[in-house]
Amino acid sequence: MKIKFFLASVTLMLILSGCSTISQSKAEELIREEYRNHLGDTTIISTEEDADGYIIEWENKNNKHRGTSKVSNNGEITIIYAEIE
Repeated sequence: MKIKFFLASVTLMLILSGCSTISQSKAEELIREEYRNHLGDTTIISTEEDADGYIIEWENKNNKHRGTSKVSNNGEITIIYAEIE
C-alpha cells in the first residue's frame, strides 16, 4: 500500500513539474525582441497576467507600430491586435 502511494505521488510530481510557466519579465523580453527592428525598440505599455500566460500591450514609436499580444506559458507569441499608423 505504501509503495502504491509513493508511486502515485512521484507520478503526480512529475506531471506537475512538466507544466512550464514563464515569468513576466521573460514574456516582456520576448515581446521586445519580436517587435524590435532597425527603426527602433519596442516599449511595453502594460502587462496583464492571464490564466495561461501574459497579455502585453506594446508600441514601437519609430515605425508607428503597436498592438497587443499574448505570450503563452511555453513562450509562444500570438497577436491579438496590431496596427500601423
